[in-house]
Amino acid sequence: MGLNRGMQRRDLLQVLVGGGAFALLGFLGLRTAEHFLPRPPRKILIKEKDLPLPGRVKVGEEYFLVRAADGRLRAFSRRCPHLGCTVNYIPDRELFLCPCHQSRFTLTGAYIAGPAKRGLYALRFERTRAGLVLEIPG
Repeated sequence: MGLNRGMQRRDLLQVLVGGGAFALLGFLGLRTAEHFLPRPPRKILIKEKDLPLPGRVKVGEEYFLVRAADGRLRAFSRRCPHLGCTVNYIPDRELFLCPCHQSRFTLTGAYIAGPAKRGLYALRFERTRAGLVLEIPG
């Protein structure tokens, strides 16, 4: 009888260790896949009354909204395309400036100078009855 109980314990231990290892590998696989799958964008509502006037810029926590003199709106991410620092708006020079490495961008988001190799990331937006809905990438 003692031998039979020992075999049962050993078998149970093997199942527990094997199952635990399988669960750990599955968990790690899911966590790894999470980094490669795109996250859905967050949506931010900007009420009509808070939109910039022509020739003006609205600075949000994660975005710039620029209304050109002709009335067209453009939206840009505040993340610098170089290393992701938060870009600032310099009103007296009418440009966007990254404080980390001094990349500069026009009000159309175009690259002017600095280590960034491209312009600011344009953000998608949609007009609704409530205002403007901006999509911030996840």
